[in-house]
Amino acid sequence: LSILALPGCSLLEPEKMPPKPANPTGVSGKHDPQAEQLFAKAHVLWKGETCTDPEKALEYLDEALKIEPDYPQALIRRGLALSQLGYADDAFDDLTKATRLEPSAEAYLSRGICLLQQGNTAGARKDLEEALRRDPIDVRNNNALGLWYIRKGRFCKAEQYLRTAVKTLQKRNPNPYDCEPIYNLGLALKY
Repeated sequence: LSILALPGCSLLEPEKMPPKPANPTGVSGKHDPQAEQLFAKAHVLWKGETCTDPEKALEYLDEALKIEPDYPQALIRRGLALSQLGYADDAFDDLTKATRLEPSAEAYLSRGICLLQQGNTAGARKDLEEALRRDPIDVRNNNALGLWYIRKGRFCKAEQYLRTAVKTLQKRNPNPYDCEPIYNLGLALKY
């Protein structure tokens, strides 16, 4: 009696892996679960770069930050909501703290946008360039820096950043939902 064994084949049943634990709340485990849930409630109030209800977002984010004061993403979103409501100094403080806690492209981009809204163009450029250095193909980073150059009247310089933003934006969808970089590129090309 001879038995033929093929590689990868076995008469034994494969060892079953234990099931992954369920995560019905969707929290990452990096932060306090209750703080993450409050952050998620605030996060869904954003449509693109704009918060549809900044006052409600602030309620959720204030509660999340009471639970976990060093939660960078919550600080970023609260800073953006505060900026949208006109509380520029408080927004800048939150965004600076977030940048120190977790120096990410998103943190620098958000603080750069806040500085731009305050009229601090030198500080804004520095932060927008740092965001772009950290993530050179991000649509938002390229669009923001392109817009900065448009505001300075440097349309040729703006064009290169906006073309990168549009190229990245259209990589997945030739007819994207967010058309701001396309509009800004049109402005740069017009002048």
